[in-house]
Amino acid sequence: MSTETNQKRVLSLDVHPSRFGYVIFEGPEELLDWGVRSFRDGVNAVRIPPAQKVGTLLDDFAPSAIVLEKRESLAKKAARHIQTVQREAAKRRVPVRWVTRRMVKRIFDGHERNKDEIAFVLGQRFPELAPKVPPRRKIWQSEDYRMSIFDAAALGVAYFDRLARRVSPVPPGNLLPS
Repeated sequence: MSTETNQKRVLSLDVHPSRFGYVIFEGPEELLDWGVRSFRDGVNAVRIPPAQKVGTLLDDFAPSAIVLEKRESLAKKAARHIQTVQREAAKRRVPVRWVTRRMVKRIFDGHERNKDEIAFVLGQRFPELAPKVPPRRKIWQSEDYRMSIFDAAALGVAYFDRLARRVSPVPPGNLLPS
């Protein structure tokens, strides 16, 4: 696949200690794939290592960038998985781009402030994700694993928003003569 055809193809990852959610964007408005990959330990251990799972996504979709959340602190396992993602990206010469939680909140500022509301809005923006929107959780419930898909989607939307803000048209008076 040539670099011209996938210039806007982005792999957005939400990394946790035992899983990662991912969304493959083809530009800011189209999703190619999404899901959650787990890598548990112990009796229920998953046999395929995280590096292979990330590598498969990179090989199958050939993204032009990988988007990750830049966090102040990470659990040891999550930090190790982030390093794995960076290593796999470096092998394939795919740049890693960082998005902060603040950037995500800024995009959904005003009316959608928590994860449940952001997931609902993303389900409306991308109808293919609507069936995956998890129900609002009670305070005693653990987070639904599908929320990782929406966290990854929010990171991707924030990344494309940042790109759109950077690209500014050249004013007509500044064009060089031919």
